[in-house]
Parts: sequence; C-alpha cells; structure tokens
Amino acid sequence: MSSRPISMSASAFWITAWERAVQTDVRVKDDSEEEKFWEGYAPMYDERNPLAPYTSVMMDAVFPHLRPEDNLLEVGPGTGGFTQLFAPHIGRITLVEPSASMFAEFRSNWQKTGYELPEVVHEKWEEVEEAKADVLFSANAFYRIRDMKEALLKMHETAKRHVFLVQSIGRPFAGPLSLSCQDQLYEKERAVAISEILEELGIKHTYRTFPVERKNGMTHDVALIHWEP
Repeated sequence: MSSRPISMSASAFWITAWERAVQTDVRVKDDSEEEKFWEGYAPMYDERNPLAPYTSVMMDAVFPHLRPEDNLLEVGPGTGGFTQLFAPHIGRITLVEPSASMFAEFRSNWQKTGYELPEVVHEKWEEVEEAKADVLFSANAFYRIRDMKEALLKMHETAKRHVFLVQSIGRPFAGPLSLSCQDQLYEKERAVAISEILEELGIKHTYRTFPVERKNGMTHDVALIHWEP
C-alpha cells in the first residue's frame, strides 16, 4: 500500500479522498447529518473520547509561545478541553464552532471554569470571513474540510504570531485519508498530509509527534504542527 499515487500532490489527494468519503459517510458533506450526530454524541464526548486531559507533555511545548495579552482563535473547540488549558495563558478567546450541540456542551463545561464565556462564531472555518488573531489553534477539526490547502492558507493569513494544529494519528482515534486508484488502495495520515500541504504552500513549520495514553489505556501518536506566519 502506497501513501498516494505518484503524480498526485498532497492537496489533490486530500480533495480526492474527501470526495470518496462523501460517497460512504453522509456526515462529511451534509451539515444537518453532522449536527444530528453531535446531538446524540456531544453529551457523552468527554466521558468516552477526551484528548485534551492527556496531552500535558505536548501542551508544555505550546505554552512558552503564548503571551498574556494574546487573542486566541480556536477552530472547532468541541466541548472545550483544549480551550480550558489555554485560558490561564492568554487574554482573549474567540471560537469558531458550527455545531450548536457541541457549543451547548462547551458552555455547560465552561461555567465551571470561572472565566468569561468566549465569543463564538457559529460557522464552518471555510465560511468565516475577516478573522484575525494573534494565535490560531485547532485540534482534530479537519475531517469535513474539502480543500485543506485553502483552509491552511486562510489560517496562515489569520494568525499574526503563531498557528498550532493538533491531529491524532492512527485508528481508532483518527482514520487516514484513503482513495482507490487503478484498483489499488492508497492511505495517508491526515497529519502527514497537512505537513505536506504546508510544504506545497512554502510554509516552514515544525512537525512533532507525542505518544498519548488515552482514557481507555490505548496509546497512540498525536501530531503537533506549528509555525510562525
């Protein structure tokens, strides 16, 4: 099994894999189906599949880059696990969260922190206009994005000082991009694809993986991809 057809760029692979996924998973493209899923799953997310509480070593590599006056834009905060880790280190938080069900869980969890509720933009990242921040952060929120090259360029242009992206690696926590070409199956981890697309864009970045032991005892790698625009 190869990572991609030899003539295909990582950005083209991402789009082609997205179009293949649409054929078998209605959530990938249909916003209403995605919201239906989170209506049932969001209330139990932190019990079944939290990531943020187990990333202390990785986040220790992030915090030194932050400033108390920073404005953070978080794309896809989910139930707020990472947002709560950022809150003591920065000045202001803005969220991009299209799911009403996820934001309801976020708001419920946030009430326990004592911090002011962040401003929220209820849109998909691809639809957000004129966003600006000192720091942009996003974790495992890329699976419904069709054009990752365009999305990454937008992140690069949005952040003044730093972009941090977190992507889980390996099943069952994160399935790879996959497509069939000439009767051969090709797979590529999303984290690797993101790094390769950044290379296409000429964006110098750091790619580092951290072993993370999850709540169920399973250990897998999580990639931290970051750069200064």
